[in-house]
Amino acid sequence: MDLSNAITAPDGTHIVNSCLVLSKQAMRDYLKKLRAAVSPDMAVCKRDIESMVHEWRAHNFFYKLHVFRSRTRDVDLELKQPWYRELFCRVVSFFYFWD
Repeated sequence: MDLSNAITAPDGTHIVNSCLVLSKQAMRDYLKKLRAAVSPDMAVCKRDIESMVHEWRAHNFFYKLHVFRSRTRDVDLELKQPWYRELFCRVVSFFYFWD
């Protein structure tokens, strides 16, 4: 996936068509490349990669189940996330088996 699919900001990162990336390793690689390409003050550089992967996989899980497809096609990785949302993403990402 091309880095031009990402819109970065200091408070979050939006990845267009994130549902096309299926494996954890591909998500990690994409986020690492994105970190290297943007300013260190962007949210993608400040947030833990594994927590972003969990959130991304949760979005993909719901996309594959056809739940809110228009909203889960892309992922918004916000810098500040409530603890319960992070916990929810961790649990849901565990059930995402489309690697």
